[in-house]
Amino acid sequence: MNSWPGRLPGGGAEGLLITDVEPIAVTWPLQEGISGSADASDGERLDLYLIRLTTDSGIHGWGEARLAQESHFLPITEMLGDMVIGADPLNRGLLWDRLRHMVDAEALARRPSQYRHDLHAVLSAVDMALWDLTGKKLGVSVARLLGGVRSSRLDTYVSGLRMGSGEDLPGHARSIVEQGFRAIKMRLSGEPGEDLRAVAAVRRALGNQVVLITDAGGAYEDFDIVRKLGLELAKHDIYWLEDPFAAGRWDDYYQLAVALEPPLAGGKTIYGITQLYEPIRRQALHVVMPDPCLCGGITAAWLVGTLGQLHGVRMSVHSGDFPLALMAAANLSAALPYAERLELTERQTALAQVMMCEPPEYEQGFLIFGDGPGLGSDIRTDFLEVHARPVAEA
Repeated sequence: MNSWPGRLPGGGAEGLLITDVEPIAVTWPLQEGISGSADASDGERLDLYLIRLTTDSGIHGWGEARLAQESHFLPITEMLGDMVIGADPLNRGLLWDRLRHMVDAEALARRPSQYRHDLHAVLSAVDMALWDLTGKKLGVSVARLLGGVRSSRLDTYVSGLRMGSGEDLPGHARSIVEQGFRAIKMRLSGEPGEDLRAVAAVRRALGNQVVLITDAGGAYEDFDIVRKLGLELAKHDIYWLEDPFAAGRWDDYYQLAVALEPPLAGGKTIYGITQLYEPIRRQALHVVMPDPCLCGGITAAWLVGTLGQLHGVRMSVHSGDFPLALMAAANLSAALPYAERLELTERQTALAQVMMCEPPEYEQGFLIFGDGPGLGSDIRTDFLEVHARPVAEA
């Protein structure tokens, strides 16, 4: 994108001005034998959409967008980028307000749903990169910018058990535990009999000392079936039931929350503060799961966490298969009181080793928060040289 030659009034302390906003598409070929989270595609590659902000002092900030359609990436980045080029990233709150108002205005202009989705996704990436730049400039982690590191050992769960995959689910679960992890999430199929049999088999394999989470992925529609399913899942000591219905059915979520013992979790597909506040306000979720690559960035996720605290709702920051998203989630979780477990996947772990300069480290099932400047790690230039590609246009 075009560089900005001048300075904005009141910005650019010590020469820190944003000079470029660059959208970067990355394709990583999936390694044979690496299973993924329920959110990942079943194809042979994983696509990532990164934003790189560059300043006149040479500092880079990184963000990531969870796109619905790649052809939206370049035009939306150009539109939002024009608002931050020439600005001081330390004014990230002011910039986020301006960007959000533009996104809201564009979303109201009879835009298709995928375009509205991607407006928020690119906003999220730009916001994440602004936080990364600010932390690097000041020499502190995003968690410290958010108020301080409350915990340097973050609880995790491994997501990877998938109904219908044809694999030995109990055996896979045992192999995860043998690696030192003590919490596992399995994706349900939407067929209650099959789901209950699979959950029972995995619970027998794990015993009672391992946390077991279930994710229906919005696969169910009938309220009574889900209520009965939840009552049966409670017998297997389920930590939470995630996304039993599609997002937005908050009346059903509320009625289910009242009727069931396992907590309800959800929200990873929702974008926009108003939409994420709705299930919190209506007490429809026990655990809200904003995705910092979609919900509006680190700023939005932090606001959601604060709103959740006021209503007694916990927060588990969603990251899927993506290492940069995990770095953002880890900073949020390290700073948030009562943060819930972070999601890990085998794809995410493998990709982090080749993508990140300082990949996350784990110990006895905990993510060890490194507290490095910004998000805590840059993206390796040799990784981008191999895997970056031109952004597809319409």
